[in-house]
Amino acid sequence: MAAKAVERILLTGASGNIGQETLRSLEQSPDRKQFSIVSGQRDPEKWINNSGIQPDESVYFDFENPSRFDEILKGISRVLLVRPPQLADVDTIFKPFVDAMQRAGIRQVVFLSLQGAENNPVTPHHKIEQLIVDANIPFTFLRPSFFMQNLSTTHRDEIRLRNEIFVPAGKGRTSFIDARDIGEVAALALTSQTSEFMFRSYELTGSEALTYAEIAQILTDILGRKITYRNPSILRFVWQKWKKEHLPLGFVLVMVALYTLSKLGKAATLTHETEQVLGRLPRTFKQFVEDYQTVWMP
Repeated sequence: MAAKAVERILLTGASGNIGQETLRSLEQSPDRKQFSIVSGQRDPEKWINNSGIQPDESVYFDFENPSRFDEILKGISRVLLVRPPQLADVDTIFKPFVDAMQRAGIRQVVFLSLQGAENNPVTPHHKIEQLIVDANIPFTFLRPSFFMQNLSTTHRDEIRLRNEIFVPAGKGRTSFIDARDIGEVAALALTSQTSEFMFRSYELTGSEALTYAEIAQILTDILGRKITYRNPSILRFVWQKWKKEHLPLGFVLVMVALYTLSKLGKAATLTHETEQVLGRLPRTFKQFVEDYQTVWMP
């Protein structure tokens, strides 16, 4: 009897928060010998040398270079699809890739979407979800809440260097989730040998909704120095992030929209879906800070 072919799983965005954690979880899977991991990167050699976690293969992949999609997807059975935050033109950028997945007969696409995307047609995530559904590709949509890792990446230096959290979120509560938990869910979906995850959407959150004042207090307690929550006006926030920190204006405006949702109390929804999939409670924000505290050391 011929040996069963090893599945090849393509991870887009493998250098980002979710891609790295999905790769880490896949590497630790008890079924590791049943699949190979292909990392799609714009600069694969540089990333492999610096990441500390190794896929089986690494290929040059760029959403803005569709001429290589068919070649990259040859022999791939499942895909983790992560939208780079700077790319928002769904028809120009993502439709060619979804069409290529359809041509390749992809067995499953796990798409990193956004909490509430199904009810928010203006978001790129909503439009990408619809493209996948229309292409009739078996899907798993992961719709997570705010990443805890935003505070160890995007907001790292304001905490590390200025001892402050500088976001216009008012007193609203936000449900956070650790990217490690999302990566574990993604890995389970990508390796499941049943139809459990197929044609399903998961609203993934942690188990607590916190204000940024509470977040600042947790950081203060664990880091051993005072971290202050600033609640700037939107104009001041845009000026700081765009003009002084030189973040792209489009990215800053997306941040404004997300923090406005928090301010209005629309980002506090909690679900039990992360716990149900993982069979354990999600990581708490306190656990996250304890694990990552060195990144905020001055």
